Amino acid sequence: MTMDRRTFTLSGGVLTLAFLLGGKITMLTPAQAQAHDLPLLVLSEEQATIIDLIGEAMVPGAKAAGLSRYIDHQLSVPFRDNLLILRYLRVEPPFNGFYTTALNAARQAIKQKYHKDPGRLSTKEWSEFIPMMMKGQPQGWTEAPPAPLFYFVLRSDAIDVTYGTMAGFDRLNIPYMAHIKPVQPWTVSP
Repeated sequence: MTMDRRTFTLSGGVLTLAFLLGGKITMLTPAQAQAHDLPLLVLSEEQATIIDLIGEAMVPGAKAAGLSRYIDHQLSVPFRDNLLILRYLRVEPPFNGFYTTALNAARQAIKQKYHKDPGRLSTKEWSEFIPMMMKGQPQGWTEAPPAPLFYFVLRSDAIDVTYGTMAGFDRLNIPYMAHIKPVQPWTVSP
């Protein structure tokens, strides 16, 4: 079943994706894929770690919601099934290059400013770095999409994964008031 991003976000359905587990296709949420530590399809472990670190700093709960597994999965599916915000910003596919260059730029900018790897930043340092990305190019951010665009893209995907479901509404203590409540979770074709 193909579903666009807006329909998914507004439907409040449970986000399940098709993953290969034990030699067969299994429907899992991104959080379940993260918990099973499923192999990445497109991203490297370092890239997934940086996505989770930045995503968590922007949207608490994004890592546990499976942000890096969601993005990795979406980078592996045909364009017609892709739900990443990049598709709706009319960025030309494939989207791998966008993430690869932006994640490298983020790593370089963090190393230049803090003289350490992203995984070693404190909460305070993330609180400084994220607004720098949002407002402009942090020093050392080179050969990549603009930092504010990457901030917008990653934050949008993190919000969708973390709060774009009925369970997400519950975590925010917001009544789910869809015009038509979904009758079942939706899936993305394998």
